[in-house]
Order: sequence, then structure tokens, then C-alpha cells
Amino acid sequence: MVKSSDIRKTVGNNLKRLRNSKKLSQEKLAELVDMDRESISSIELGRSFVSSDSLAKLANFFNVEPEYFFKQKPIEHSGKDLDFKKEINRLLSGFTSDELILLYKITASFKS
Repeated sequence: MVKSSDIRKTVGNNLKRLRNSKKLSQEKLAELVDMDRESISSIELGRSFVSSDSLAKLANFFNVEPEYFFKQKPIEHSGKDLDFKKEINRLLSGFTSDELILLYKITASFKS
């Protein structure tokens, strides 16, 4: 059975993990995402649930999908991995549909 408190703890743990991977204090993260330090602390401790607005801010800042915060065992990324993903996303935004299809086929061939 899923409990609300377990969901809050999972979200909080994942936020703390991401924050620590960037070597940010709660104060600095709050400043960077326009939130209160108390809100960051409360989310990390599982005392309160993250609002959709705050979830969007945090997901965008850490360059992760919102569902990352809800995963019991999220894939660990180093700060360098996140920087590469952000840069790849930036580059992809200028591709045409045909170029994206070709890139997908090339990338998929590496996974085979």
C-alpha cells in the first residue's frame, strides 16, 4: 500500500540528492529557483509536498523530468552528466524532423 508520507519522503530524498550533487546549500538552491529555504527544507524532510509550480522550477533547474522526483531509485547522474544532457537538449532544439529521425537511428544503433 502506498502512503502519502512515503511519497513525500521519496520526493524529499531525491531533491536532497540532486541538491547535494550540485554542492548547493538549501539557501543557495532556494535563491536560484525563487523559493524559500524553509520550503526546500520542508520538502526534503518530507514534512510538506511540493507544489506543481515548485516541481516545475526544480525539474527545470536540475534538468530532469518531473517524474524523477517520484522514483524510489532514480538513476544517479553526476553534475557533468546533467551538463551534457542540457547541452544535447540545446543542440537538438535546432534540428529538423528529418535530422532528428536520422540522429535517433544512429543513437539506437549504439544500444543494439
